[in-house]
Amino acid sequence: MKVTSLIATIILGSAMFAQAETLTPKQFPVNVTYVEQLQCMALNIYHEARSDSKLGQEAVGMTTMNRVYHSGYPSTVCDVVYQAYLDGDGHPVINRCQFSWFCDGRSDTPRDIVRYQRAINTAAFVLQTNSDSRDITDGAIMYHAAYVDPYWTDAYERTVRIDSHIFYK
Repeated sequence: MKVTSLIATIILGSAMFAQAETLTPKQFPVNVTYVEQLQCMALNIYHEARSDSKLGQEAVGMTTMNRVYHSGYPSTVCDVVYQAYLDGDGHPVINRCQFSWFCDGRSDTPRDIVRYQRAINTAAFVLQTNSDSRDITDGAIMYHAAYVDPYWTDAYERTVRIDSHIFYK
């Protein structure tokens, strides 16, 4: 996959890879590599919040991690990001995914390399500093763009608005 090659090149060209080796097994199961999880987190941040501030991007990343640690969601970043309803052939159903960018029918390949690099840096930061004591979303597992009004908001407690997103737990 082209994105995998791109992210590996970016990571290997920076100091992030050395830092990645310090992650504990509690953070990632042994069969899940840091680079894979970083790629999934970076793509999610890029597609969900590439125009947001660093804080806004961190909030999206932290919400993704909150789902990883929540019993109602899958236990890896990639499984959370790619959670979707599948059709009979195993393909995501259009507009039936946890994150809309994954099943909107458009290419998932980042087009803006500068913003994608920023998303990778933010993803690495979130993965390496993730803890309950620094969760700017106050435990959010859901969010939406401020310009929409999803049906599910009454079932959750609103925690914070950061940039273009409203967060809930």
